[in-house]
Amino acid sequence: MWTDTHCHTFDKQFKRDHEQVLERARQAGVSKLITVGYNKWANRAALEEAKDRDDMWLVLGVHPCDCQDWGEEEEAWIKEQTGRASKVIAIGEIGLDYHHMRHPKEEQERVFREQICFARELDLPIVVHSRDAAEDTMRILEDEGAERVVLHCFPYDYKYAMRACSLGYFIGLGGVLTYPNAGHLREVAEKLPLDCLLLETDCPYLAPQKHRGKRNEPAYVVEVARKLADLRHLQMEELSEQLEKNLQDLFRFVV
Repeated sequence: MWTDTHCHTFDKQFKRDHEQVLERARQAGVSKLITVGYNKWANRAALEEAKDRDDMWLVLGVHPCDCQDWGEEEEAWIKEQTGRASKVIAIGEIGLDYHHMRHPKEEQERVFREQICFARELDLPIVVHSRDAAEDTMRILEDEGAERVVLHCFPYDYKYAMRACSLGYFIGLGGVLTYPNAGHLREVAEKLPLDCLLLETDCPYLAPQKHRGKRNEPAYVVEVARKLADLRHLQMEELSEQLEKNLQDLFRFVV
């Protein structure tokens, strides 16, 4: 069985066929979904989606492109949800995005640091978004003494991945691993200790090569798993067992 450790199935792209998408995931062997918020609207949409489902868990936080949504009100709301619902298993996705640069670097750093501290207060891991901000991301994580971390939709090279792994961080690999021009990620997938890896879709974005240019969905995490198994010369069952252990080591939830 598989877990999509990072999806946005509350997204409006799934409005017409939401239940069919989730059923396709189940049919593909995806037994757990971690749905991830990123701003005020997405956090509430994710909560509404997950609250009555026994196969879905939550990550709540404010993305660096939505820094305007972070403040005392949102912090209090998220804290309230973690008190009420054990389904909230991490804070995220948080981090730095120097590609879109919708907010100044200084503001992104402040919001990132505050949410790292917030997660520590709640004893929750963090799900980190980092784009074109490799060194600043690592500097802040090390400054803040972050310990339970996944670098979601990992975009950097093997050397950076090893640095993260040495700190006990996890690397999230998704559909980009299957792209012909993703040699840097194939090196990460082939060489990094297997106990540092997690699989995700980041759906509806970044569909695997077979579906590239179309909407991504949780069922396709199995295609990422198949690519990783091929690169590591592993049986799918063996890979599934190790990834499940990694999942529990990071998020510390049992189902």
